[in-house]
Amino acid sequence: MAMGMISNPELIHYLCIARSETILAQHQSEKEPNMEALAAQCVAKAPANHSLFSHTVNERTYTFLMDPPFVFFAISHHSLLKSQTLPFLHRIKASFRQTLPSNHHFAPLSFQPHFHAIFNNALYNICVPTTKNLSPSPSPSPQGLKKKKRPNDFPATLDVSDDLLSLSPIRPDCHTKAKHVWKKHVWVLLLLDLFVCAVLFVIWLWVCSGFKCMAY
Repeated sequence: MAMGMISNPELIHYLCIARSETILAQHQSEKEPNMEALAAQCVAKAPANHSLFSHTVNERTYTFLMDPPFVFFAISHHSLLKSQTLPFLHRIKASFRQTLPSNHHFAPLSFQPHFHAIFNNALYNICVPTTKNLSPSPSPSPQGLKKKKRPNDFPATLDVSDDLLSLSPIRPDCHTKAKHVWKKHVWVLLLLDLFVCAVLFVIWLWVCSGFKCMAY
């Protein structure tokens, strides 16, 4: 499979384009009742001054691509690699920028009529012709791409945790590595403290000629 290509569209559970906290268009492969509310919370808490963020929890990866004032956000199955998700979001962004009408009114879901073509074009890695008045054009539906679902492809429930909404930078194993480095530093400091204490104790014994100072 080519780098950045999505083999199974169902691995993208949810996808949206937002302007600030207003969701302009969205795609959802699994009709879960809390998915849209979760996405709205995530978009509202998208970190400022960053271009990329990713966080994995409960077998789902939450990925943000920021292009102020727009946010491109995806909830995907954890088996979908960043090397696939990020290029996919970049293609969504490029298609959106090319098809955005100059007089577009940024209301909730106002870009939805254009979004199905953008989703399919990004999915197939097709270039979208530049236009300012794009009307929805018929394109293959993601439903036609569906593969047979494996039992473990999707978690049964949606669980929102505080860790998800805190959001971590898009660096794998960064937290684990930082934790190991911190532990090493703590041990070094403890050993240095013990060494200093031992030296001071030896000096004290030498000055006092043993434990004679304690006799006074």
